[in-house]
Amino acid sequence: MMENAQKNPGAANLTDIPGFLLLGGGVPVKAGTAVIGAIGVAGAPGGNLDAQCADPVLEENAEMIK
Repeated sequence: MMENAQKNPGAANLTDIPGFLLLGGGVPVKAGTAVIGAIGVAGAPGGNLDAQCADPVLEENAEMIK
């Protein structure tokens, strides 16, 4: 969402919504194509690295998420 908001001029006002913060580090949890949750990850020096921590966890547990 953060990347799309940065690329889309029509989404520029998303940063002005009170209580709404766009940061990297969130990874969606999907069952097929449906988003059923998310994992928030923090601590690495960048959202892309945070996601690299969460992705293996989702892969390891893919059988439980169907």
